[in-house]
Amino acid sequence: MHTHSLTTLLEKLLDMKEKMSLGLNKKNTNLSLLNMKHYLNLRKYDFSQLQDNLTKVGLSSFGRSQAHMEASINVAIEMLSHALQKKVHLAPSPLSYEKSHAIMDKNSEIFSSSSDKTKIMITVPSNFNDDKNWFSNLSREGVHLFRINTAHDNPKAWSEMAQAIHEVNSGEKDLKIYVDLAGPKIRTSLTKSKKSGKQKKIKLYFGDKVLIHSEHSTQKKKSKHYSIGCTLENIGNLVKIGDRVFVDDGKIEMVIEEIMGEDIVCGVLTNKESGSTIKDEKGINFPDSNIDIRAICDHDKKVLPHICEYADIIGISFAQTPEDIHDLIDQLDFLGKKGAITIVAKIETKKGVENLPLILEELIKYGNSGIMIARGDLAIEIGFENLAYMQEEILDLCTAAHMPVILATQVLENKMKTNMPSRAEISDVAFAHKAECVMLNKGDYALETIKILTTIFKQMDLIFRKNKLLYNPSFQWK
Repeated sequence: MHTHSLTTLLEKLLDMKEKMSLGLNKKNTNLSLLNMKHYLNLRKYDFSQLQDNLTKVGLSSFGRSQAHMEASINVAIEMLSHALQKKVHLAPSPLSYEKSHAIMDKNSEIFSSSSDKTKIMITVPSNFNDDKNWFSNLSREGVHLFRINTAHDNPKAWSEMAQAIHEVNSGEKDLKIYVDLAGPKIRTSLTKSKKSGKQKKIKLYFGDKVLIHSEHSTQKKKSKHYSIGCTLENIGNLVKIGDRVFVDDGKIEMVIEEIMGEDIVCGVLTNKESGSTIKDEKGINFPDSNIDIRAICDHDKKVLPHICEYADIIGISFAQTPEDIHDLIDQLDFLGKKGAITIVAKIETKKGVENLPLILEELIKYGNSGIMIARGDLAIEIGFENLAYMQEEILDLCTAAHMPVILATQVLENKMKTNMPSRAEISDVAFAHKAECVMLNKGDYALETIKILTTIFKQMDLIFRKNKLLYNPSFQWK
């Protein structure tokens, strides 16, 4: 490549470096926060052609430089200026390649001090006592964390789970206890039959109309439409006509056609010949609506003093704003546990995605923290077709923030339930290897699943490299 082309490359790199620092406080001493803001600034612009041109002359294209943006750009500038015999004065970056990876390695120890690159977490089932060796067998095969879900069971059962984990952990294992707060899960609330005392089920067909009301609504519930309750209060004040509504992990899709005070009337869009059944306590998602509710609910506040006795990590379900992080920090501070317990923000709503940079900023300031990509609700909220793109974006942004990530929902789910994984699940595990931790749910074949999971991870450790990231404006947080 001739001198003019190299000079043009150098000019574009200097422009890139300038844009990276626009509007930033140069006195910011938190290197992770500074690097994240460098990355966010760069993703406002289209540098994809520059990346290709850098590759042509054998220089880094920055596709794997999310964790140390300034240092990587400085190296490229220095090499080009040396080749052109030009003097360019650059202040040394406070965050080198080595320093950034040391920070990331240290931060990932929240999941375990094990040398395994990707840690494994598994959900503890209610019937764990059926097998007295359940915890020891799984930890021997490669599990690093055990998850207790406070949306199920009770404090007594959670304590028994924690005690069983501590007994296994008394050896040389560094097992962590992860406790999920239940959070403000929005669910269906169906009335019971007077005759049988059982919850009623409602079968819906395309075009049916459904009245959805708050379960404690003061309005009369008589309606010519099917009627179901919802645990969310004042629904009518939080939504607008045309907003979509999904029930039971997206199995039933509806659209809001009318708002009647606190209640809403929806039309069924799911066109299933045999109909779709709505059952009690099934999740409801409002992906188009601004559901402004706090993540830490009254139930969470009530159980926090109990779970703080044994939790190494606490997960905030439905984290949507920096205030949700503050709420948990305030609770931990009141209980004398601030800083001692790791906080993981579960990203599972559209609003949580939109506010992720602000959420990350609060977590960085707290330290001892992580992110979970909760793909179940997230896929419904942002659209299944957008999930692959979005989980890549979240992983890259978290790398820039030096924030360890848990990838969750349906990891080897068929293998866990039937002992036969799908081909797509195996490929998904290869992707999950990019995260610092993966979460498995409950299943009868947990031990067999852990064995195949650790085998795949060991193979990926030998060959895995992140694909080159293109810096272009098709970015969530520009």
